[in-house]
Amino acid sequence: MESVCLKCGDVGFIEAIVFCNKCEACALHRYCLDGPVIFTDEVLWFCEDCEPEQISQKTKPASLANNALQTRRKLKHCVKRLKERNQQHKKKINEKPKNGKVNSGMHNIGHEQETETKNECEPVPSIAPNTNVVPKSIQVTSTDDLIPLEVHVDAQPIVEPMWRGNLLFCDKSKTISTVNGLLAHLSSLASPKVLEEADLFPEVLSADLLPRSSVWPNSFKKEGPTDKSIALYFFPVNERSSISAFDKLVGDIIRTEEAIRVVTENAVLLIFPSTLLPIQHQRFQSKHYLWGVFKKKQPSLETNDAVC
Repeated sequence: MESVCLKCGDVGFIEAIVFCNKCEACALHRYCLDGPVIFTDEVLWFCEDCEPEQISQKTKPASLANNALQTRRKLKHCVKRLKERNQQHKKKINEKPKNGKVNSGMHNIGHEQETETKNECEPVPSIAPNTNVVPKSIQVTSTDDLIPLEVHVDAQPIVEPMWRGNLLFCDKSKTISTVNGLLAHLSSLASPKVLEEADLFPEVLSADLLPRSSVWPNSFKKEGPTDKSIALYFFPVNERSSISAFDKLVGDIIRTEEAIRVVTENAVLLIFPSTLLPIQHQRFQSKHYLWGVFKKKQPSLETNDAVC
């Protein structure tokens, strides 16, 4: 008989099933455990009946709980730092010079910051479909053409998805296709700017398929992307139709060497297949997946080419 996860009540991915280390009868998916998903390492987990005994013997491992706590603290830190930065920016704008004299140094700095913001993050026109709030700018200070990520440890997807929705796109023959039931998971190394931009996604993302060479970031041309380049992970919901449509899309863009482009609120989201990553990061639960990066919006990119 197939083992059923105690938390979600579904068979799900059999490869992700782990059993209680005590009774070996109760089962749980790796992605249903509290904390970050552990892909290859052994997971020590005890069901509710066996857990009290293990605690009394002081043999319950603490690594999983520590990893979960570390991930939550990192995400909270990103959000907190983003809020503090916005407050400091508003404070500088509201400050008035004393005795009517303007400090020329501060004036020049403010002018440079304003010019930089206007050049890098142009607002999306009203006809663009990928927006659901009033546009707001994101300051980008990197010299590269990608929004930077904070790199400290190996990247992994945050367990709770940041976005749930559908992907609408046109192929070369101008045929409209959809992938319903898509999940976007924030990378554990994503910066606050990625967190803010992903929070603005509408329920339906309109996209277009383009040759990979035409949108491949300059920073990837020398050494290629790594797991630290990932801003968002994309997976299907656990439904047969969604999994089938997602797998077909992944297979098609691998075979045709294409990429997915989505014009978002203040940037451009580029989505690539996991086969372009180092071999140890190419599969999640034994299957290929999609990952995305944010690129600064060019002034000439005014509309979404996916609208047929």
